[in-house]
Amino acid sequence: MSIVPLIQALNEEEQHKVLKFLQQHNQRGDVKNIQLFNSIRKGKTEKLDEKIYGKPSKNAFYALCSRLQENIIEVVAANSFSGETSEEIRCLKCLLASRIFFEKQLYPLAVKTLQRSENLAKKFELYSILNEVYHTKIQYAQHQNKITLTRLFEEAKHNLEAFQNEFRLNMAYAEIETGLRQNPLQNSKDLIEKTFFKLQIQAEETLTYKSLFQLLSMLSEAAKQQSDYFKILNYASKLFNIVKKKAHFVEKHEYYYLHILSLMANIYFRTKRFEDSLSLLEDLQNKSLDPKNSSFVMEDTVLLTSLNLIYTNQLDAAITNLEQTSLKTPNLNLTLAVCFILQEEPQKAYAIIKEFQHSDHWYEKKIDLLWVIKKNLIHLIVLIELEKVDLVYQHFQSFYKRFGTRLKNAGEERILQFTKLVKAYYDHPEESNSEKLKHQLETSFLSDPEKPADILMLGFYAWIKSKVYQEEVYQVLLKTLDFTSQNKSV
Repeated sequence: MSIVPLIQALNEEEQHKVLKFLQQHNQRGDVKNIQLFNSIRKGKTEKLDEKIYGKPSKNAFYALCSRLQENIIEVVAANSFSGETSEEIRCLKCLLASRIFFEKQLYPLAVKTLQRSENLAKKFELYSILNEVYHTKIQYAQHQNKITLTRLFEEAKHNLEAFQNEFRLNMAYAEIETGLRQNPLQNSKDLIEKTFFKLQIQAEETLTYKSLFQLLSMLSEAAKQQSDYFKILNYASKLFNIVKKKAHFVEKHEYYYLHILSLMANIYFRTKRFEDSLSLLEDLQNKSLDPKNSSFVMEDTVLLTSLNLIYTNQLDAAITNLEQTSLKTPNLNLTLAVCFILQEEPQKAYAIIKEFQHSDHWYEKKIDLLWVIKKNLIHLIVLIELEKVDLVYQHFQSFYKRFGTRLKNAGEERILQFTKLVKAYYDHPEESNSEKLKHQLETSFLSDPEKPADILMLGFYAWIKSKVYQEEVYQVLLKTLDFTSQNKSV
């Protein structure tokens, strides 16, 4: 049912407005739509037609879902319209008013009102509205005493180029996204540059906030799929510098700006630029105090802050940060489980793992494949730590069967190497101190100069190394981090 993900995507404020709308528009005694809405938002989605009608009633239930969906769409659209800071609306009002004044031959007022529309549209990069403004200016050019016709044509032409560039950027986004989906292992920066050249897109300085957000999102997704954020760091930083030059647009484009901050904080963390990451997270934290931003900002802030704390020798602070948050999401819970492994408290980690009630298929759809794989690896580590022998071997077999081929196709050789090392260690613990195993360990993660080990994979490496060398896992992680930070080939 499309109604289920729609309701689950609403934040608390939107849910409250939908309920208020339904209560105001319901006929007396008609509460089935409210009953349906409340059931879905509470996660009760099984046999809803029987719960609402007292018996199976697919046709009536389908009609009810359709009506509720239309109600929700109306509320969300109205809320979006009323919640706009409405620069576009103000521009359009001034534009339409000026045209009316021109028709009424109130020329000085018409020119003044049209100029207000132009000034606002320029301030907020509203190229499509500016096209209409210049169309009106040219139409009534004889009344534009403060600008020559030549200059007016030049400004109109320049704006048209900006508008067409923005349109081409949207085309580029679709083409780049499709290219990365078809071949996630290709060089994302090269793909972006080739696409820009093909579509004749001008220099990056012409990018809008939306375009910058889209490009950074694609770069981040490609880096995630390839487990290599170092490859995109320079280009992502270049794009972020453009964002900083557009600081005067932040208020208008706050949604995109906050997501850009989150993306860059993650990129900086994954490339071990912890101070830069934490600096952006501090800005995000301040923005999360605003109720309209908290729902999508808070999780990113808590997660990335905790990860930065883990890798800067502040494990206890990371645990406190994760335990004190009111959010309990799969990402945050899995990170807390990792903290307990690093703290050598596997029983606590196991308690968290058991709280994941849904299937791997469900988590893959809701989050992604790599997250599911990491969850399974963490589960495997916990089972080994707790010496649950039968479950360990079952998990090994299940892991290879479900993910072996997909990992090879995705180029995730380090994950496969890790599982082989763990199996070799677990099958023959008496040989865990052998030179052969130590050599395999040292050459498995840190030896590829073309692809530095992802910082999150270093945790897995540190765990198996701590077993082989019989050292504390967290100290091994910190030493490994120091080594990889100093060694430019990693």
